[in-house]
Amino acid sequence: MRGILTLFFTLLISISFGQTLRVKGYCVDRRGVPIDNVIVYSPTAIEQKIYTDSLGYYELAFREEGEVQIIYRTASYEERLTVNVKSKKTKVGDVVFPFQQEAGVNANGIRIYKPGDIDDLKRIDYQMLPSANGVEQFLVLTTVARSNNELTTNYNVQGGSFLENLVLVNGFNIYRPFLTRSGQQEGMSFINSALVESIKFSGGGFAARYGDKMSSVLDITYKSPATKEFSGSLMASLLGVELHVAQGVGSRFNYIVGARYRSNGYLLNALPTQGAYNPVFWDAQFLTNFDITENLKWSVIGHFSSNNYRFKPETQETDFGTANEAYSFKVYFEGQEETQFTTMLGGTSLKWEVDSTTHLDFYATVFNTVEQEYFDILGEYYINELETDPSKEEFGDSIAVLGVGGFLNHARNKLNATIINIYHHGDHTFRFGFKDTTKTKFRSHTLKWGLNFQMDDFYDQLSEWKMVDSAGFSLPQSGNDSEIVLFETVKGEFNLQSQRYTGYVEWNAVWKNNQFNKIVSITKKYRYKDEEGIKHKVRKTFVDTIYNSPSRWTMSFGARSGYTTVNSEFYVTPRMVLRYYPRAYMVKDEKIRRRNVNIHLSTGLYYQPPFYREFRTFDGQLNLDVLAQKSAHIVAGTDVYFGMWGRESPFKFTAEAFYKYMWDINSYEIDNVRTRFYANNDAKAYAYGIDLNINGQFVKGIESFFKIGFLRTEEDVLTDYYYDYFNESGDKIIFGISEDQTVTDSLLVEPGYIPRPTDQWISFGALVQDRMPGKFESFSVQMGMQYGSRLPYGPPDFKRYKDTLRQKSYFRVDLGMSYDFLYKKKNKQNFFRKNFTTAVISFEVFNLLGVNNVLSKQWIQDTEGKYYSIPNYLTQRRFNLKLILRF
Repeated sequence: MRGILTLFFTLLISISFGQTLRVKGYCVDRRGVPIDNVIVYSPTAIEQKIYTDSLGYYELAFREEGEVQIIYRTASYEERLTVNVKSKKTKVGDVVFPFQQEAGVNANGIRIYKPGDIDDLKRIDYQMLPSANGVEQFLVLTTVARSNNELTTNYNVQGGSFLENLVLVNGFNIYRPFLTRSGQQEGMSFINSALVESIKFSGGGFAARYGDKMSSVLDITYKSPATKEFSGSLMASLLGVELHVAQGVGSRFNYIVGARYRSNGYLLNALPTQGAYNPVFWDAQFLTNFDITENLKWSVIGHFSSNNYRFKPETQETDFGTANEAYSFKVYFEGQEETQFTTMLGGTSLKWEVDSTTHLDFYATVFNTVEQEYFDILGEYYINELETDPSKEEFGDSIAVLGVGGFLNHARNKLNATIINIYHHGDHTFRFGFKDTTKTKFRSHTLKWGLNFQMDDFYDQLSEWKMVDSAGFSLPQSGNDSEIVLFETVKGEFNLQSQRYTGYVEWNAVWKNNQFNKIVSITKKYRYKDEEGIKHKVRKTFVDTIYNSPSRWTMSFGARSGYTTVNSEFYVTPRMVLRYYPRAYMVKDEKIRRRNVNIHLSTGLYYQPPFYREFRTFDGQLNLDVLAQKSAHIVAGTDVYFGMWGRESPFKFTAEAFYKYMWDINSYEIDNVRTRFYANNDAKAYAYGIDLNINGQFVKGIESFFKIGFLRTEEDVLTDYYYDYFNESGDKIIFGISEDQTVTDSLLVEPGYIPRPTDQWISFGALVQDRMPGKFESFSVQMGMQYGSRLPYGPPDFKRYKDTLRQKSYFRVDLGMSYDFLYKKKNKQNFFRKNFTTAVISFEVFNLLGVNNVLSKQWIQDTEGKYYSIPNYLTQRRFNLKLILRF
């Protein structure tokens, strides 16, 4: 210690009495965002060439006063300044480069990921999307996330279920209600799109720091106001109202508050089931940040949500079948449904920057949800056969009644759950800098770690049953004619308490090798027509000297471990993420430029310990022996940035292939948005596919996105089997159809691999934005398009091997047409200019083409045992008017 102090005072004295003069400043883009890795060069400086840090900051040292020339270089731009050095520290105003950085892109135009980082998505105005689900809809249209239900904010990723996705907001774990069974009940997402600053998303193969989910990570960062100006926004539409305010108070404290109210009755009236819809959803949330000291930051987050869904159905009429065999299903209802979900989240964090190499973060959150669902719905139905011959007068009318029956659905379910989390993240950088004086070899090594304690307390009361009647006969029927057998019964009352201990350690490394004055030669083919219209090919060679040409490797290697007290399961899951930035070049504007490319590979084990719903069986009991679902991932892909059509911002193309092998799988079935588990770890599964994405300014100044994904996911339920029966002739018996139904032989059949509920072979998404040309530039258009191929389904007998039928493909187009009152009107004073920074009115058309998309199937059985599969359709075309004001 004494030696360190002696060295410190020696350096301090030498600096004080030396003649070193310093010039310092910052390099920023045209928005004022710092630019790192800018070369700052002066031939008369003590160290002639340095680089700006992550804050865009630099310091050059000189021995003599006087005018000096400083050169600032990036891959594409160069700025020169003459500075008069007069004192020991001379400040230079910000050096502003005439371009706008893309988030996470350095001065060389390369997207720089820190080791183990997940994709930083391009930011757009989420409130402008023609959808009621801003951020989640953006994910479905632009990433590997998929959803075939516009009424829900749930999504699945690469063959996983809705419950396999981790959501973080400013580092806080986010939970949702547990009893939700339909998108109509779900209410609003936790994420308030007006508060969002940035979004990071990974569809698999993420680093150890990102938790124990098997499918995806969504990492949201909310805005942190840096100025003292009061700001906010108001969005009002036919679906509800959203308001937010934000402000920095003094130099240390800032806050952001948002509140939303929504009533989806207008939207739900587009469903086939007609009735009195009265859904009322509202929430409020806030985030505050307080800088206790320069290195110590305290944050508090709070959220309260009330979802109250009331529905009194009256009638439902659905036409189904084919052109040659058409049917009509009509139901008359009595009764009503009422569900209430009240959720609360409170969290606090303390982030301590011990020094430039060590950071310690501490979090604590409490989540509570009180949920109840009460319903008694009596339905009396008719199944009619329709005339399909266009030449007949009765065409389209009922010509025969095929079935008459009814059903009674009853539930009195209550749930009270509390989840407490206390966790810590930390990191320490052991090395950060160049290995040699020529600054050709940069190395960085950082250790990250984390610990988490989670306590769950679930008190659940279940009382749910369903009775089905067909032509006066209860189904299923018992041998006793006086006994009524319920079609399905779910009963239970239990208190589940558990603790979960998890932790991770992660080693992150960066290797960057610079090559200076590298000579690059590229030969490019050109095609042109001469005056006579004859086509010619010309080769032109470009040669240039690249001042600094780096290549870069990043690696994140780590492992998670955990222990769950309920099932006494301990696990360790190693993971690794590699990313490589090669030296690649292209010709742009007759000059050689760096081609922005990175290649990534990730692999590891991903275990998902069971949570409350994974323990619960179909009959409402708990199986506490359920283990974590387990998977091994390998994900490989590339990001390529390229210029096209002279756009200032580059286009980005991403290709990613993945393979997942899974075991100890807890099989499930999806009913609307409710996931029901078999709760016995009885399956193994796999998923593989490829996802392709491209985004950029297809229309100058506005980003558009296109994606296509291919997926195959299947599972083998190890306990599944059935028998095929044969008659005396050796023919397979189809009961109710075969003439000879006398069984003389049987054969045991093990079904093997069958499609998982999310096995969707092809999905396509597009978010296209356009602006009218010329004098009408204030008008813009936003269009969201989705296509998803047919999902599997089966009869309601909870036998997984039968779920191999395919329902109709999903296709939907949503359109928004907007008028910006302030677009290019900075110098014109009007009401909106005086009071607002943004004023937009938008007319939206949901389901523009009026496609009858199918959500699920409702099965009706007659006394002869014949089933009818009735489609449950999603919403029809609806119009919405939306006003967005920001101040």
